Amino acid sequence: MQSIRKGCGRRGVASLELGLVAPVLITICIAVTDFSIVYHKELQLSSVLAAGLEYAFNKGQSETGTTLSSDVAGFVQTISGVNLSSVTSSVNGGKIATDYYCLTGYPATYSGPYGSGTLCTDGSTAGQFISITASFTYTPIFSPDKAFLPGTFTQTTYTRLQ
Repeated sequence: MQSIRKGCGRRGVASLELGLVAPVLITICIAVTDFSIVYHKELQLSSVLAAGLEYAFNKGQSETGTTLSSDVAGFVQTISGVNLSSVTSSVNGGKIATDYYCLTGYPATYSGPYGSGTLCTDGSTAGQFISITASFTYTPIFSPDKAFLPGTFTQTTYTRLQ
């Protein structure tokens, strides 16, 4: 006996394949979006910190110590395009603002105080420095338990004032 089979039941195969592949593709798209948003915000944060350092350098010619630190932190918070969860600024790492120090490594280590014009071990001259640390919090679209992206991103920058 010969069975009669017309049109070999291929209907719906494309829908089934799409149903199997779509969740994976959607997951990848959302993960890429999360990483892109964080990368963009980190670039914004870098730009804001660079502007803060320029502001600090210019203000550092007329201000010192806690006044300069609070002005710089306020400036960075004001111009930020990212909702910053914290901004801190410190002249000479919280040491005496009018003294001269050598700065080495990352995170920075201050050594000193030294006299004006003293040479540091790396060949640079001791000076006065300001650091700015800023952080923002991001809640991922894809992973509310933050398995893929940490919730807080922090950057620290340093510049020599004198």
